[in-house]
Amino acid sequence: MLDPNDSTLLRATHILRSAWTATLLYDEQPFETKCMIDPKTGVFIVAIMDEALDADDITLASPRDSFDARVRIAVELSSEVTEEQRDRFTAYHLPSTTPLLATAQYEYAKLDSGEVVTPDQCDLTNPLVFVMGSLCKALNSDRDRLSRLCVKLSSVEHDSPLAVGVDDTGIDIRAEFGLVRLKLPTPISDPGSALEIITSLMESCDA
Repeated sequence: MLDPNDSTLLRATHILRSAWTATLLYDEQPFETKCMIDPKTGVFIVAIMDEALDADDITLASPRDSFDARVRIAVELSSEVTEEQRDRFTAYHLPSTTPLLATAQYEYAKLDSGEVVTPDQCDLTNPLVFVMGSLCKALNSDRDRLSRLCVKLSSVEHDSPLAVGVDDTGIDIRAEFGLVRLKLPTPISDPGSALEIITSLMESCDA
């Protein structure tokens, strides 16, 4: 099997980081669920049914189990979830009732293009995790500008946007009708320059 090229890895990173809805298939039993990636560890945080923890074969098909699913992710579940991870999940999904959560370490992911990536090739930890709070604060400090930034980066207007995550390749937005991932024009390679880059992006929306 050939190693995926940089373009494939960038696309895989975008798809995996925006896998917020999925069908959890545990021993072929389907459960429609929500998930997100813990920025510190790169593992998925996913709402589950209790019996899924005892399953031998576990896959997340996102955005749902269908012939055209963008990605199928083989995972290993664990019931160990920290309070910080629970808070992260709530920031993204605002569940009306507290779901049973698990962490899911991905073993490999098969894209709709047929290409396969592994954690060694496609690490999902967020290199900006320790400055993410200040980046979200800067983005949310001017919601009108943030709305214009959504249009600039996605060509779509989103109502009531709120930045809930920022990483080296994109911004995660919780809007009135769901989650949106904004691709950054260029990846942020240096956490020390991240705030300056995000501020510059916001200011560019005034032009």
